Amino acid sequence: MNRFHLRCAVAADIPALVALEKHSFSTDKISRRSFSYFIRKGHCSLILAMQGEVLAGYALVLYRKGTQLARLYSIAVADDCRGQGVANTLLKDVQRRAAEQLCLFMRLEVRTDNEAAIGLYRKLGYHRIGVVKGYYEDGSDALQMEKSLGTAPRNTHPTKRYQQTLDFTCGPASLMMAMHKIDKAYCMTAQEEIQIWREATTIYMTSGHGGCSGLGLALSAWRRGYKVDLFVSQTSVPFLNSVRDPQKKEVMQRVHEHFLSEAEHTDITQHYSPLTLAQLDHYLSQGAVLVSLISVWRLTRNKAPHWVLVSAADSQCVSVTDPEMDHEPWQTELDFIDVPVSREEFIKMALFGRERLTSTLVLQPREQS
Repeated sequence: MNRFHLRCAVAADIPALVALEKHSFSTDKISRRSFSYFIRKGHCSLILAMQGEVLAGYALVLYRKGTQLARLYSIAVADDCRGQGVANTLLKDVQRRAAEQLCLFMRLEVRTDNEAAIGLYRKLGYHRIGVVKGYYEDGSDALQMEKSLGTAPRNTHPTKRYQQTLDFTCGPASLMMAMHKIDKAYCMTAQEEIQIWREATTIYMTSGHGGCSGLGLALSAWRRGYKVDLFVSQTSVPFLNSVRDPQKKEVMQRVHEHFLSEAEHTDITQHYSPLTLAQLDHYLSQGAVLVSLISVWRLTRNKAPHWVLVSAADSQCVSVTDPEMDHEPWQTELDFIDVPVSREEFIKMALFGRERLTSTLVLQPREQS
């Protein structure tokens, strides 16, 4: 019978947490300030295993707003309490809490040379999904692992993520991931990223460099040999109301008209209606990959338009890969690859601006004649 009990951390636990952290890890330690943030504001579960008044161990799980993904950020057990099932009990508890938060997956990183931890994770149902070279401060590699917390199917073909290199190239980055998903020989490079942006940009948006329109991206994909269906909810110039300057509006209008003229000489199919969930399911079941415009408001409280990759869906969720990473120091690629978003939440995300613009590209290999 376990001699310890579990509870949520409070501010008074910070000194004990910092001491355990310092004793347990030589690098990549959580700071006092970060523990304070997680306890006060963090969208997380920080659970302690206590032997009386003594801290035996802790587990910290982070949740990403707007998604159904949980990530085990850290777990530590005091030396005197090893071999008593502390880590096993903590893991089962935080998995239960994540499931109560409607999370469908738990992910984690672990040092590739930490055989004891890897063995425990495998025993609890985690499987390998990737390796990150030089992940830790001392240069050690990390094994990425995942476990399904519900009835969601195991992800047997993880997306190869490309992180956009510029603030305004989420569309090209998402399109490159989609083309690589279909054709593994396709090379995702910074040069290609810029080239697609040059082809697809609307020239102006709210300020700075222009973003890419759905039709511009559709033309870029078509030129690279893909069959493209474009679902867009309006026939007018996208993002036009995001600028005030009459000259900028005129330039955007000209660019859009040029895109329309180019599209007349292609087999791109334009559907002037939003993509429904039923259509999304149908296309994905046929092996298609989608690039969808979303509003990141529901994720980051930023009202900017943003392009993401949609590569899978089931009865509960849609899998989204984001080419951009937020700037929180505790986030890693695992928070942005094949992230499960509830079907209802995805439909809400896929609406941008007052006009409730929707724009989705459906990519498939072009049939050979």
